[in-house]
Amino acid sequence: MYELKRTITLTDAIMINLGAIIGAGIFVIIGIAIGAAGPAIIFSILISAVVAIFTGLSFSEIASHVAKEGGAYEYAREALMPSAGVIAGLTWTFGNIIAIAAVSLSLGSYVNVLAHASIPLPYFAIASILVFMAINIFGIKNSAKTITGLVVINIFILAIFVIAGMFYFKPSNLAYVLPYGTNGLLTGAALIFFAFTGFSRVTTVSDEVMDPEKTIPKAIIISIAISTVLYIAVAMVALGLVPYASLASSSAPLSTAVAVIHSRILDLIISLGGITATAGVMLTGVLGASRVFYAMGRDLELPKMLSSLDRFSTPINSILLSSFLGIVFILLVSFGNIVEAANASILISYFIINIAAFNLWRRLSKAAAINPKIDPVHLREKKYFGAVPIFGIISILLILSYIRLYGLAIAFGIIAASAIYYVMRHSLYREMFSGVHISIPRRSRVRAFGKIRTT
Repeated sequence: MYELKRTITLTDAIMINLGAIIGAGIFVIIGIAIGAAGPAIIFSILISAVVAIFTGLSFSEIASHVAKEGGAYEYAREALMPSAGVIAGLTWTFGNIIAIAAVSLSLGSYVNVLAHASIPLPYFAIASILVFMAINIFGIKNSAKTITGLVVINIFILAIFVIAGMFYFKPSNLAYVLPYGTNGLLTGAALIFFAFTGFSRVTTVSDEVMDPEKTIPKAIIISIAISTVLYIAVAMVALGLVPYASLASSSAPLSTAVAVIHSRILDLIISLGGITATAGVMLTGVLGASRVFYAMGRDLELPKMLSSLDRFSTPINSILLSSFLGIVFILLVSFGNIVEAANASILISYFIINIAAFNLWRRLSKAAAINPKIDPVHLREKKYFGAVPIFGIISILLILSYIRLYGLAIAFGIIAASAIYYVMRHSLYREMFSGVHISIPRRSRVRAFGKIRTT
């Protein structure tokens, strides 16, 4: 009988998150966001980072009580209710699979630039998903090592871009900070949030993290802080190199920016960075989506076959399903619509997580009022924590209001399908087993005072 193994250290956890964050957002989406916000993209990044921090703190609080594989699914399930877990899990997972499809197309574009080739993007995207599927199958430790290598390369390349760009920086390009007003600023924040959605990736592999109650919260906050600094530095240098209108119309904005330096070596380095960054996002995307499917299969919310492990202690059927769905989205959805659909889906799952975190805090506070001896140090430190998920909810609603209708329609379609699936599945189970005594699988629950018990 194969089991998941705790092999992920704090460094590995940070790298998994950074691999999910430092990718298509900084090499591709930043151009689209600049098109919406202009030079105000710097403030758009800060707004997105603040939204990510609020929700990241909510994830961290739940993670300190619920250290189980499954990310948004398991956290919402344990801290709120099972139906919320299914909706949050499926919405988050499909949002990430949509993002995998988008990133795989970007990867093909950068490979064509680097190799002076013209490989059809869908073919290359499908081939790349199959490659990262294979890497995931060969074990979490191998995946973590690959992700770490990609992240180190990405940060090194971005540092080269920033240092080289500073010598050609034109402050006049930043003269009009708000060319599209406040609406442009917030639309840019809604788009660039695509880059930050990966901060919760490590929560999907909680059963494989060493000391998850402490490691996961640290990894979330550290990864958001590092990526925010990188994004602001890169965006400012890119804007200082070329006018924002040029970046807005480019599918490879960093390549467009560095072209003014007229260095073939720098062109190659940035193209290589586009490849390694998008590869990191795809690898962590398949990793995260497969672990949520695994957790839902384990809890029988999806077919049990998704929870089966192979000799590498990886959920092979879940990995195969995640990869197959990514290929389906490549063939069905255009790149521009993919970004907003992925954003909307993931934001809605984060909305549910903030509600779950508030509910957990409320239960902790209520328990403390009844029995002051219950975990007094933790409760004293978290006395005012309830404000964090409230701000998280408000900030997410603000960002969602600036996502176009098409993206919202796909996200709400996923929610509706998830809710219908949950109701029909449980109605069928009640009908099948009416009057029959069955044993309920053992499942961890969060007691009112925040500890784990088994029922």
